[in-house]
Amino acid sequence: MLAIEDITNNVIRVEDGLWVSRTQSWVSYPQDGNVACYAVEDNSFWFKHRNRCILELVRAYPPGGTVFDVGGGNGFVSQALNKAGIDTVLVEPGATGVAHAKARGIPVIIHSTLEGAGFKPHSIPAIGLFDVLEHIQDDTGFLATLRDHLIPNGRLYITVPAYRRLWSVADDDAGHYHRYTLKSGVDCLV
Repeated sequence: MLAIEDITNNVIRVEDGLWVSRTQSWVSYPQDGNVACYAVEDNSFWFKHRNRCILELVRAYPPGGTVFDVGGGNGFVSQALNKAGIDTVLVEPGATGVAHAKARGIPVIIHSTLEGAGFKPHSIPAIGLFDVLEHIQDDTGFLATLRDHLIPNGRLYITVPAYRRLWSVADDDAGHYHRYTLKSGVDCLV
């Protein structure tokens, strides 16, 4: 496990396993979003299936170090990765998500956005953005920032909602800016 204090310059340890950013930022996610997800994650076919897919992806393309689950909400994915023996740190800006992740037993949590944590350049072995990128207006700029945070040959794992034609009021309510196709997703990365 990476030493958090060695790779950031804007978080303080408030208790064992919990780090908090000195500054907090607004994110495009509903205030009650983590509460709604927490109520269904453990029994939801969709959330369980998504975790199985993510685990298969991470096993097929191993991270070579700790995975930072950025915007990981209640820690549902972080919990699955940790249980599978994959070192994972949850980076979550929402206080409710952090509280739920603590209740789930996530061993290392950074209560912050990625930017707010002040990670040092090229210090993170792997980043997971599991249904996060669509909440970021400047998704291409954000991905460029991720490149600067990753170690050389670091891994980036991403899940996103598909197809603009499937846009609905649920996307508006969730604070989404984007939906993706394989081509638009790849275009964002280059």
